[in-house]
Amino acid sequence: MAVSADLKFLEKMADEAKGIEDRLGNKDNWAKPYYSDLQVFTPGAQRIFVGLNPGGDGGSKKYYKAARIEKKIKSGDTPYFNAYLDESWGGQERGQDSLQIAAKRVFIAMYGNEWEVTLRNTPCFNIIPVCTKNSSDPKLKKMWDDKEYQWGIELIKHLRPETIILYGDGDMRSPWSALKSVFELQDCRKVEVLPKLNYSIKDGTLVNKPLEGTYIFGLPHLSWVNRTKRGISKNLEILCNEIKELKDSNLFI
Repeated sequence: MAVSADLKFLEKMADEAKGIEDRLGNKDNWAKPYYSDLQVFTPGAQRIFVGLNPGGDGGSKKYYKAARIEKKIKSGDTPYFNAYLDESWGGQERGQDSLQIAAKRVFIAMYGNEWEVTLRNTPCFNIIPVCTKNSSDPKLKKMWDDKEYQWGIELIKHLRPETIILYGDGDMRSPWSALKSVFELQDCRKVEVLPKLNYSIKDGTLVNKPLEGTYIFGLPHLSWVNRTKRGISKNLEILCNEIKELKDSNLFI
């Protein structure tokens, strides 16, 4: 029997995301809990794709508005909605923001011709569901100090995925460090990709229940890697080539 998404649980999580927004009490910090069609948020997911927190500011209100259960565009043969592919961010054309391009390129490196169907069928969200202007915003530090990343941890526990793909694998204020603060990791490896920028690829396996045996694949923050207003940066090309080489060599993923 096929497993379906628990919409009541997802609605509860959206309410909790709105609660984090309310606790900040700033009109420029909006909750955006889900980046994928809710129907793909099924327990036992093959993989999930997790970032740090939404970007943007008050000018991005229409993209980062507080959401409970977001409207789905799925009907008939229409593909599952995915924000990295279907939304317009920062005044760019649909799917053409630098972070959206980076996410697509990473999935192409991992999954080749199956990249789009894979991304659309992957639950995508952030470990903290409320936007800040950037990663150095004091509001992000406050949310981190308040352990608001527990929101994302709870969602990950609910999904119990086989694989967690993270972008943000630093030792401070990242999805990687959030998971390490809660779960024990074993068999950890690290490959330097852009050593001058201190960017690396990491992996490991969780050993604590309910995520015992879950594989983690950690990438640097994609917004930092693809720092360009248009297209693909040289650093993103280097990262994606490294991902593909690791995958082809069966060393990671």
